[in-house]
Amino acid sequence: MMKIASAVFLLIVSVCIAGCCTYETADPAPPGGPQGTPAQRCPEIDVSEIPVATPEVIRTNGSYIAGIALGDERARALVRHGGKPESVAVLFHSCPRNDPYCNRNPSLVIRYGEIRFAVTVDETAGTVLVGSALVPNTPSRTYYKTRDLSTGTDTVYLGDAPIMTYNETSLLYLNESYGR
Repeated sequence: MMKIASAVFLLIVSVCIAGCCTYETADPAPPGGPQGTPAQRCPEIDVSEIPVATPEVIRTNGSYIAGIALGDERARALVRHGGKPESVAVLFHSCPRNDPYCNRNPSLVIRYGEIRFAVTVDETAGTVLVGSALVPNTPSRTYYKTRDLSTGTDTVYLGDAPIMTYNETSLLYLNESYGR
């Protein structure tokens, strides 16, 4: 019985990892930019080693959630440039009164320097819902985030220096020297 359970667990983890790694050109390189190799676009991450911070409020498991989140282009780009998956958690924050789904969907949290980027997933549908930078509130350094409503982009700054710019689907700019 234990051998069967171990085999099933390994199969699920393999499917999750394979689901986040595509070698197709679904998101081609920008014009004139280099096309990444499959190894660059899909870093090897053992999703079973990512800790689950709020296991009591997720419906499936952390490996499944991390696998879905790592299918997101922004998550892959952050990890490719030194970001580290930190945890799977339901992030609690204040919610509007008319939002019954607030604080119910888990996120994969990726740390990039002092910035944490949360990729929130719908466990039931197996899809990414949203991705958002969580800007630290540190006394010595001034971080802030702006939103350009005309383009739908968010930019995170450290002082006057932009750290990252992203939209609903892509990481448009990343200060690679910051995350190292």
